[in-house]
Amino acid sequence: MRKRIVAAVLALAMLCSGCSSVSLDPQTLMRPPRATGNKEKIHQVLEAKTNGQIKLSYPRRGDYRSAILMWDLTGDGKEDAIALYENADQSGGVTISFIRGGEEEWTEIGSFRNAATQVDKVCFGDVNRDGLNDVIVGWGSALNQTSSISIFSYKDGKMTELSYNQPYNEMEVRDFDNDTFDEIFTASVSTADQAAIARLLRVTDNMVETIGSAHLDNGVTRYASVTAGMIDPSQFGIVLDGAKSGGNYVTEVLFWDSQKKLLQSPFFDVGTQTANFSLRNTNVVSRDINGDTLIEIPIVNPMPGYSLPLPDEACAITNWQRYDCATDNLHRVMGMVINQQSGYWFLIPEMWQKKITVKVDREARSLTFYEWLPAAEATNSNVTGAVGTGLLKIQEFTQEEWNAGIAAKGFYKLEEKNAVVYAASILQPDHALALNINDITNSFRLISSQE
Repeated sequence: MRKRIVAAVLALAMLCSGCSSVSLDPQTLMRPPRATGNKEKIHQVLEAKTNGQIKLSYPRRGDYRSAILMWDLTGDGKEDAIALYENADQSGGVTISFIRGGEEEWTEIGSFRNAATQVDKVCFGDVNRDGLNDVIVGWGSALNQTSSISIFSYKDGKMTELSYNQPYNEMEVRDFDNDTFDEIFTASVSTADQAAIARLLRVTDNMVETIGSAHLDNGVTRYASVTAGMIDPSQFGIVLDGAKSGGNYVTEVLFWDSQKKLLQSPFFDVGTQTANFSLRNTNVVSRDINGDTLIEIPIVNPMPGYSLPLPDEACAITNWQRYDCATDNLHRVMGMVINQQSGYWFLIPEMWQKKITVKVDREARSLTFYEWLPAAEATNSNVTGAVGTGLLKIQEFTQEEWNAGIAAKGFYKLEEKNAVVYAASILQPDHALALNINDITNSFRLISSQE
């Protein structure tokens, strides 16, 4: 039910996000550029409505961040326009205008004002189940970082508005229950008035109906990442990565259980009112880590020989897990050491599982993997185990150090970025746990700006 968006403004407008602008005026920069054809007709409608004083307002988040969006609102196969602009009469707030496309003339079929200081996001979906896409707008508040929702629908030649004033922090519009129609998902952190909660909404008889809700971790202060997609091969869901105090993060999985007719939140612990099962002190968030189209969840644990609080973020292993909704179990996909400070991660091979540990030397810019000797093999009375033979060192060199060759002797170059050379040295090539250079190269990856 998704259609490709066509921006009705030029390239400069598309580079901007939030409440932005499109004029040569350095003060306002909000005037849409002149265009031709249908874009010019849309422009004329807006100019007439605002007496030539239009100031565009841009959604600050989401997939649709243009102030003028093109979409088929009426189901006739022709694109119509949706415009967002600031009210120019000193009353404040934002106006959304719906303009129906025509062969000769473009006509406004609805205009609505909202007191919000910004537009949070715009989504599309058939949430009232009439066969036409509705426009779902989150109106954001810069003061408290929460938003309310308006649902705009086409009926009898005009657009109508249905308001839902329950504040939210996150919103997604998708088909959660696989009925070919869309639902609105919202998530809210805890406030003085209510506990943290997720809701699944749809429109029935021109009323917003809550078809499911689930408790969320009350310690989360904001959501660092929201990922919608397949959480197992047959189940769509939402994965929330929430930030808590002390630099901690948790992950919460939510999905619609079609058999029980419930919005499920399997990581939530009723006793503690938290999702601390996934608690970690690193800001790594859920994603499709291996390209299998499923969302994987990071479970972070100290490397052998370490306990919380960790001396360094790289002294932990991040095991990426896939949640199985049918069995309520997690299945490990892969494990890695993430060295965010140095900008890379290293995939832990299966033969290293629970058999290695690490030491990090920030001053020397190195990370070294060692064999971990269980208590039965340790040469001292340590009951947990001991550090054994060094296996692999990953070293960062400056370009000058690498070119000089002396310090880099015995190292293989892995990657180079921003005048930093990342290299590896195999410390014990004949050891049973030693990796060859091809394995090392395949396991090493620089962290991109999107990760």
